[in-house]
Amino acid sequence: MRVGTIPVTVVTGFLGAGKTTLVNAWLAEHARGEIAVIVNELGAIGIDGELLAERARTLVEITGGCICCTTYAELVKALSELASRAPHRVIVETSGAASPAGVIRAISRTEALRLDGVITVVDATRVPSLASNDLALEQIGYADVVVLSRADMCSQHTIDEAREWVGARNGAAIVATSARGVAERFEGLLAQRATDVGWRALPAAAHASAIESVSLVVDDELDEDRFLEWMEDELARIAGRLLRTKGVLAIRGVEPRMILQGVADEVEVTFGAPWRDDEVRRSRLVIVGYGLDRDALARGFAACRAGRGAPT
Repeated sequence: MRVGTIPVTVVTGFLGAGKTTLVNAWLAEHARGEIAVIVNELGAIGIDGELLAERARTLVEITGGCICCTTYAELVKALSELASRAPHRVIVETSGAASPAGVIRAISRTEALRLDGVITVVDATRVPSLASNDLALEQIGYADVVVLSRADMCSQHTIDEAREWVGARNGAAIVATSARGVAERFEGLLAQRATDVGWRALPAAAHASAIESVSLVVDDELDEDRFLEWMEDELARIAGRLLRTKGVLAIRGVEPRMILQGVADEVEVTFGAPWRDDEVRRSRLVIVGYGLDRDALARGFAACRAGRGAPT
């Protein structure tokens, strides 16, 4: 995965989820010129941009269609122009009808930029209505962080059910809540990825869904060569169906934990804190995508186990 110098955070979510309210609150926590903003609206007249302009000195409105397709060229141009101004960070707020895939592709076309994370906002009061919406499920599938908005309007039971529903569809995501438009700083939410793989043992969704989340765990170290071979052969074969890949791995002979972050078919590997002597060197991996074969992925990951007893 190419690494640029200017981080770009994508804020997405279905129509009416509360994206602009959250972005506005996050901008208020920074100096006015620190973050550049691109905001996309389906209509010919922009409303959200006017709401954000007070908080952002540099703001680009793209109206008249989704930046993932109809106005994609405008997004590429805007990103390139913003990169030349070298802001501390760029936030891209998509329209509620946009797929994150096109936005991520646009970011990758500018050398100075790097995708720093996808935050998907989900209205906690409307989760049941999203279950059959393919676009909403795709937006959740790409997320590093899912923010359940309007949590103050829900019971704790409803919030717990929403967390479980999101986790069943993207086991790699950090799930947070917002109340009255206020949530934890987005930098803090994204920073949790370095220590929390988001892995959770959850059953498959009770109803059929095109997007699946597969959580894999090996209570042991992995052999680096076997794992890389599995990634290059087996995962590469289904790369076109992958949305997110995320893992914290214990590699035989490597002291720090290996942190794997993947978006679509691009994967970045970094190293985190060393394993402590009293820790189980456990390897965990979450894969989110379309039409995944859980059993085959589990067998392949288990076969990467280091030691004489590794499966073949």
